[in-house]
Amino acid sequence: MGNTKLLSNTGLHHIKNYIILFIYLIVNSLFVMKYGEDYKIQFLIGYLIVILGLSISYIKINLKDLFYKSLFWIGVILFFFFSIYLNDKVDGNSLNVDRWSAMEIGIKAIFNGQYPYNIPDHMGQESSNLPMLIVLGMPFYLLFGSVGYLQCFSFLLFSYLIFKIFDDYKQRLAVLILLFLSPSYLWEVYVKSDLFSNFVVIAGFTYLIWNKFLKEKAIKPEAISFLTALILLTRLSSVIPLTILLFKRFYDFSIKEKLRFAIVFVLTISAVVYIFFHNAPNFEVFIKHNPFIIQGAKQPLILSLSYVVLALIVSFKVKSFYEIIFWAGALLFVCVFVPFLMFFAEYGYTDMITNSFFDLSFFNMCMPFVMITLVWGGFKNNIKEIK
Repeated sequence: MGNTKLLSNTGLHHIKNYIILFIYLIVNSLFVMKYGEDYKIQFLIGYLIVILGLSISYIKINLKDLFYKSLFWIGVILFFFFSIYLNDKVDGNSLNVDRWSAMEIGIKAIFNGQYPYNIPDHMGQESSNLPMLIVLGMPFYLLFGSVGYLQCFSFLLFSYLIFKIFDDYKQRLAVLILLFLSPSYLWEVYVKSDLFSNFVVIAGFTYLIWNKFLKEKAIKPEAISFLTALILLTRLSSVIPLTILLFKRFYDFSIKEKLRFAIVFVLTISAVVYIFFHNAPNFEVFIKHNPFIIQGAKQPLILSLSYVVLALIVSFKVKSFYEIIFWAGALLFVCVFVPFLMFFAEYGYTDMITNSFFDLSFFNMCMPFVMITLVWGGFKNNIKEIK
C-alpha cells in the first residue's frame, strides 16, 4: 500500500511538472510569436530547443557549488544595473504600452489632490491601477523620477525571494536563468510594465505568510488582515493566490478571530478607497471612471467567480508551500488563458497576436509562481520543504 501511494504521489508530481513547464513555454512562445517579426517560426523552434536542451543538461550535470554561487551573484548584479540602464535609455513616451504612464498619472493626481481615474495617460487611456499599485510606484517616482525603476528593484526582491526559498545555488541560479530566458519578462523590463513586479510582491507575501503565520504563528491575524487588504488592492486577480493561501486558515478561526479579521480588513479597504476616490467630482464620474470596472470587464463575471470558487476548494487541499505556489500559478494562468482562447476563436491569429486585440502581458501575473514551481519540481528530491 505504501509503495502504491508513493508511486501515485510521484506520478502526480510529474504531472504538475509537465503542467508548469507547459505554462512557461506557452506564455513565452506567445511573446516570441508576437515579436519575432519575419522569423517567428524559426525563433520559436530555436527557443524551444534551447529551453528544453538547457533544462535537461542543467539537471543532469553537477558542478561545484562555487560555480553556481558565482554565476548567481554575477547575474543578479549585472542584470540589476542593466535594467537601470535600460529604464534610463528607453523613452516611455515612444512606447506603445502605457502601464508606466497610467501609474505615473495616478501618482501625480494623488499628490495634486485630483481624482486619478479620469485623467488620460500618454496614449489617451485612463488608469486601471488599483490604489495600492499606485502606492507601490510612488517611492520610485519620488526618488528617481520614474516608476520604471519599480522593475529594477522588484528584480532584487525576486532574487532575494529565490535565495530564501531554495537551499543551494544550483537551484537559485536555475530560477534566475528561467527569468533571463523569458521573453515575457524581458518585454516587461523594456516597456516599464508592472504586472510581473506586482506578483513578485504577492509571491513574497505568500512566502512571508506561510513562514511567519501559517507555520510559526509569529504574526497576529489582525496584521495579516491589514496586509491582505493592501495586497488585494494592488490588483483584483490577487484574490486567487490570497484565497488559496488564507481561506482555510480563516475558516478555522474562532468566531471572535473571524470578526476581528473582517473588521480590520473592511476598515483598511475603506480607508484606502476613501483616500483615492473621495476627490471624484460626483458619483456619476466615479461609476464611469474607476479601475474596478475596467479590471472586471476582461471576461464574463461567471468565469471570474468560477476561478475564485476553485481557489476556495484548493485552499482546503494544499498542505505545503510548493502546492500553494503551484496552484496560484496554474489558476492565474487559467484565468488569462480561457479568455485568450475565447477571443482567439472569435478574432483569429492576426488580430489577436499581430494587432494586439488581446494583451499578452496579463500572462505575466502567473510567471513568478511558475518559475519558482518549475525549479522546485525539477529539483524536488534535493529540496527540503520550507519549515
